[in-house]
Amino acid sequence: MTSLLRNVAALIIAITILQLAGGLLGVRIPLAFVEEGHSRTALGLIAASYSAGFMIGAMVATALLARVGHIRVYAACAAIFSVATLTLHFTDAVWSWGIARMVAGASVALMFAAIESWMSYSIGTRVRGEVMSVYMVLTKGALALGPFFAFGYAPIEAEPWMIAAALAALSMVPICFTSTAQPDPPKAQPLALVEQFATAPAAVIASFGAGLVNGGVLALAPLYASQHYGANAAAEFYSAAFVGSLLLQWPAGRLSDRVDRRMVIAGLAALAATASFGLALWSGQLQAWSAILLFFVWGAGALSFYGIAVAHMADRADAGKLAQSSAGLLFVWASGSVIGPLLLGPLVDLFDVAGMFWFAGFAAVAVCAAMFWRRNTREAAVSKEEFAPQIGTSVAAGEIVYGDEDAASDAGAIAGVTNPR
Repeated sequence: MTSLLRNVAALIIAITILQLAGGLLGVRIPLAFVEEGHSRTALGLIAASYSAGFMIGAMVATALLARVGHIRVYAACAAIFSVATLTLHFTDAVWSWGIARMVAGASVALMFAAIESWMSYSIGTRVRGEVMSVYMVLTKGALALGPFFAFGYAPIEAEPWMIAAALAALSMVPICFTSTAQPDPPKAQPLALVEQFATAPAAVIASFGAGLVNGGVLALAPLYASQHYGANAAAEFYSAAFVGSLLLQWPAGRLSDRVDRRMVIAGLAALAATASFGLALWSGQLQAWSAILLFFVWGAGALSFYGIAVAHMADRADAGKLAQSSAGLLFVWASGSVIGPLLLGPLVDLFDVAGMFWFAGFAAVAVCAAMFWRRNTREAAVSKEEFAPQIGTSVAAGEIVYGDEDAASDAGAIAGVTNPR
């Protein structure tokens, strides 16, 4: 395990540095955008643009990786991401922010595809769960820590954009200097979304629900914190959600190995709904620490059930289509991430920032109800894949966690000799 972690350490370090930039921008973008005088509806459009770009990047990732290689894709996209981030400081036009964020989303999807495809090649079946756990802890921890890199700066100051761009550029260093062999060119598989819905409807519904709610809430939550508790509270608020998810996802996943995964998803959705309704009902009336605690609970529920939905799909899918099924769920999640901000932006303009928590609460209730409906419609899976944590990132993530056994064995054999150090 130690030698394998050393083998993929450069990959994990690179994406962790990139996620520091992602966490910083997650707070800075909504605050700066609204500071420029734009509406929450326009902010929802910007958040949706990023998700749309992410989908585009994921769609072309396989062809691009096969054409130019993993290191070149990562380095080029890190440079593009840096430029797109700096562009936000030099313009306040909604259309230019939308284009810049769409380009950034496509770049991030390609960078994650390069890293995760490479990781899939370098690790074997028996250590997937352990490696993915380290990967998840560091990347989610970086998302939680990132907002504090710009702590104390005014929303429209230049320094936060410069820090985020510098972090993205810095993430190229471990990739460019690694001695680990690059994987073979990847092969594309069709998504077959209709087939996947027929295989595991609960997984598809939960993935769409996660994207529908999480993308919009995370984009707009810093405004809630800033409005009621000051701009500096936005970083604490945003980070609390990822810390909550980090602490609960693994125990929830292990529980789902022992009971019906749909009931675990229902429980997590109910937890998210409870926290959402609390934040909506007592909007602005809570002490800062209690509002942060409620958002911590929301993150523990809402940001944790996507990985369990992927595990549920793995229980139902054919062995040769596990990675394909995981990729399909990613696109379902991403489509929800496009729609969610487009709906939440106008809701916040009409009903203030508490409106997003009413939406998030009722959406989580709908996910919970759907899980009970599916439980009454179809029995739980007889045999299960062992849960391993997964983040909605790229089409390659499923190969790491639930890849084909033959491919995994080959990858494990290669991993033992690719890095002699």
